[in-house]
Amino acid sequence: MMKGLRVLTILLALVLIGGGFLFAVDTPAGKADMDAAAKYKCAEPGESFTVGMVTWWLGQEYAIMVYQATEQAAKQMGLSWKGAVANTESDWIEITESMIASGAKILIFNVPNMAVMKQVADICNQNHVFLGTYFGYTADIFPGDFGPYWVLDNTPFSDQQTYYPLTCLMQKMKDNGKTKMLIHQASKSAATVSTVYINLGIFQALQHYPQMKLSGFQYGEWGFEPGRAAGEAALAVSKDYQGFWGANDGQTMGALKALGDRGVNIGAFSASRDMELTTAQKILKGDFLTTCGFAIPYFGGRLVPMLYDMAVGAWYPTPDEYLQTGTLDMYGRPGEVEKLAKEAGIDKDPMFKVGPLKDNMDKILAQMKAKPPNYPYDFRTLSLSKCKELGLKYDRHGGGGTYLGSHSYYFPAQTKKFGSTEALRNHLKALYTYFLDINWMTDLKAANEYAKQFPPELKVEPSWQ
Repeated sequence: MMKGLRVLTILLALVLIGGGFLFAVDTPAGKADMDAAAKYKCAEPGESFTVGMVTWWLGQEYAIMVYQATEQAAKQMGLSWKGAVANTESDWIEITESMIASGAKILIFNVPNMAVMKQVADICNQNHVFLGTYFGYTADIFPGDFGPYWVLDNTPFSDQQTYYPLTCLMQKMKDNGKTKMLIHQASKSAATVSTVYINLGIFQALQHYPQMKLSGFQYGEWGFEPGRAAGEAALAVSKDYQGFWGANDGQTMGALKALGDRGVNIGAFSASRDMELTTAQKILKGDFLTTCGFAIPYFGGRLVPMLYDMAVGAWYPTPDEYLQTGTLDMYGRPGEVEKLAKEAGIDKDPMFKVGPLKDNMDKILAQMKAKPPNYPYDFRTLSLSKCKELGLKYDRHGGGGTYLGSHSYYFPAQTKKFGSTEALRNHLKALYTYFLDINWMTDLKAANEYAKQFPPELKVEPSWQ
């Protein structure tokens, strides 16, 4: 029987979308460890229990939408939901214990404090509670390092998510004779795995634009207000900026407000990553060039059905599936991103895809302000167990289709670029050494001189297959 389940799990239907990228559509993973699924299950199919959602803050639209989507997913699946914000290391521990005491069998952490991950993972192991994370790993800490109940992390390849929009921005600046670009980094303390990926993406884009001069390098700390502070810090150095790249939409909006208040109006020569509502509105008005997103509510809600399947013993990832990443979509004014991408030569990249800005904004992002929000997903269809319980058809896209966004995910350790978790970990160790702060990247000549010291395990090529 167990052999039959294993065979069934690996029967895949592969489809081509987004210009040629392959991934599975019939199962939540290409493989499964059904022995572990049976061994570590903590609930029965159809059982109602609590999903606990803990976030490091709610100061940006990304964090709000993830928070909302986990609640929507839990309620769709007949589960109860509790949410909390953790501000300190002790908060993460105390909230974990409190939620477990109140009946949580699934916990989801958004940008956890990495200093306490071993302790909270130990608590989960002791209580047989499954934990999933977003932006929850570093070069030194991976899911699976601390036992069997935290083995799932969902984090985008932020270098890819930077390379596409920043290449389009640099191309537009080149076309208009502009060379002076302000760069704002993300954070040295929160979601640092994304910081180093983003900074690698800047290096990758710069390779094609030797005329660009980069400056600033302040940290915007992921949000509007700290982004505005970073903008003020940049203005204290210079006002001579012709283009602007910010590490995410929220902090970029804050920095642009600071710059605009002082008469530095960069407008459509700015870009970032995430695809948040405010940014989409700015793009439509012509005040921003482009952003690149991973379908935030889908990204957020998807962990609930996946962790439910683990809780009820329907699925358990193999080690090369512990790290997951979402497929990405570019958004800009109709036709502009496509034109710039073609000029830059990235339009034929097999993973490059442009989504419909206004339709996405109206049908997905606008739900963030609805009471209650109702994102266009049926998260039950992302659960193998719920589909069996309710007679539903499994849908990797969660009912969201592929028009508004590609709505899918894959496994970094299984890509040709890495091929193993160990190779990815070694890549990250080098990234943390060289890319946590990139004030050395002032132009292409300086960047390539600095790069002479990179070890071979640091993979700088812009490929994510």
